[in-house]
Amino acid sequence: MQIAVLSDIHDNIWNLEKVINQIKNHVGAVIFCGDFCAPFVASYFANLGTSVYASLGNNDQDQLGILKWGGKTFHLTALWEEYGKAKFDGKKIAFCHYPKLGELLAKTGEFDAVFYGHTHQTKNEKYTKTLLLNPGAVCGINPRAILGIGNEKPGIPSYGLYDTKTNSAKIIQIK
Repeated sequence: MQIAVLSDIHDNIWNLEKVINQIKNHVGAVIFCGDFCAPFVASYFANLGTSVYASLGNNDQDQLGILKWGGKTFHLTALWEEYGKAKFDGKKIAFCHYPKLGELLAKTGEFDAVFYGHTHQTKNEKYTKTLLLNPGAVCGINPRAILGIGNEKPGIPSYGLYDTKTNSAKIIQIK
């Protein structure tokens, strides 16, 4: 099964529409790692035709609005939970917004894959058997470049595609 992994939309509905058009009818589920920003952004997943599992990010203030707009197949990690969990084709998956939590979850060895966001920078590596993936940011913003930190380049909008059969992922650039 192919699973789309997205993070950090930050209200960029134009890039999100491109992603939706690319993944519709091609993925078995979507996992979102936080930062919709405005609640209406969740509505773009409502007619996707597949289940969406989402965790909240630091810019997701109206959690009830997000849940309301998400539709019938939208599953939001509860406020009191630090991360979400799902199981597909026997693969145990954890997802969250923050990188430190994602790395800690990957190091436990309890999960086959762990997905996170927040940094807007892609990462695709293994901790022993666990895949650790940051799909980058749908919005395409690299905050470090904007702030002039280091030699950072402007962001490239992206998302991830996870394959449950191979327990691997690839980063897809949004053109």
